[in-house]
Amino acid sequence: MLLAVLLATTLPAWSAETLADAWRQALSVDARLRAADAEADAARATHEAARGLALPKATASSSYTMLSREPAALIGLPPIPGVTLPDQMPLSERNYATHALQATLPVYTGGRISAAVNAAEAGVQASGFERTRSEQAIKLDVAETYLNVLRARSALAAAERHLAALDAHAADVAELGKQGLVARNDILSVAVAQADARQRLTQARNAAELAAAAYNRLLGRPLDNPVDIAEPAANSTARPDIAALEARARGLRPEIALLGAHAEATDHEAEMERAGTRPQVGIKAAVLHEDNRYRVNQDVAQLMVGVQWDLFDGNVQHRRADAAAARARAARERQDDAASLIALEVRKEWLAVGEADERLATTRTALAQADENLRVARDRYRNGVGTHTEVLDAEALRSLTDSNHLNAHYDLHLAQLRLKKAVGEL
Repeated sequence: MLLAVLLATTLPAWSAETLADAWRQALSVDARLRAADAEADAARATHEAARGLALPKATASSSYTMLSREPAALIGLPPIPGVTLPDQMPLSERNYATHALQATLPVYTGGRISAAVNAAEAGVQASGFERTRSEQAIKLDVAETYLNVLRARSALAAAERHLAALDAHAADVAELGKQGLVARNDILSVAVAQADARQRLTQARNAAELAAAAYNRLLGRPLDNPVDIAEPAANSTARPDIAALEARARGLRPEIALLGAHAEATDHEAEMERAGTRPQVGIKAAVLHEDNRYRVNQDVAQLMVGVQWDLFDGNVQHRRADAAAARARAARERQDDAASLIALEVRKEWLAVGEADERLATTRTALAQADENLRVARDRYRNGVGTHTEVLDAEALRSLTDSNHLNAHYDLHLAQLRLKKAVGEL
């Protein structure tokens, strides 16, 4: 006894998993979020690569040349009597090695490098918005499966209550049957109702197990892992102003920002193409070493300033710039369309919250009335005033009302979460 008291005071009490717990677990294992993180890593690496375009580039190279003949030059000296003069002078060995260490630095690229950096920065921003979108989609998926587990288990409990009520009524019918006060048809009909209730109970039990398996899958757990989750806390049913919600959604929804980032990146890509039509200026420095005995100086240093300007390329780069600009316009048009669709989505979920709230209030009252109706019908039947059919109808009505009430309860929670997702606040 003392050990049990000590354990109770020293060990933390076990608590059921909350929706926030489920979100943390799912976000740590979901492949969609890992893919989004990988895309973000790729975007950051692309940005660093673009910034590196402005830095000096150093290269080292070696080559070995083999010629069919030694290069030579004609001397053409005037003849000297009695002296035989060579008419050629070798310039290089037939086989020789060359080693070079060189560095290049872009001086002016017409804005190509800065445009590449800006495009990559927009890509980094886009990857962040994409990750946010994936995270919110995952959280809504988890919330739906979480509530589905609770809904299915509540439906299972309702099916058990329905069968228990029919069993109790069957006992009443059997007792009256022993007294010869009811027809055999009553006994048979209640048996049929019990069989139907048992079938529905089996279906509800399977639905609850399937809901738990779907929940475990999203959290990266074995499908048959035990699921112990808590009922979500009641949220305020006060409905905020729809215009304010739509305004918040325009500023928060990652889909709108994502399309804007894509448009900005494509604008910079168009500028990169236009920069290719401008002069490109660079500096190149090199140290060369040639293993050639005919060279007086085998080590040579050089410094060059180069300018390259493609005067005509068949308008290829101009057309590529036009294509990129057109893609940017298309992205902005899609952004406007997305804003309109998001406003419609916000309004739809806002209305769904109001509908579920009204249904919950209605079914709460109806459930109390259905319970009272069933009690009265059973009392009338026991007293020989009511009919067996009245009891079965009252129980069926109470079961339907029970189902409507629990659906309204979880529909309200789900509608509130979907509204947060539509606004961009989930």
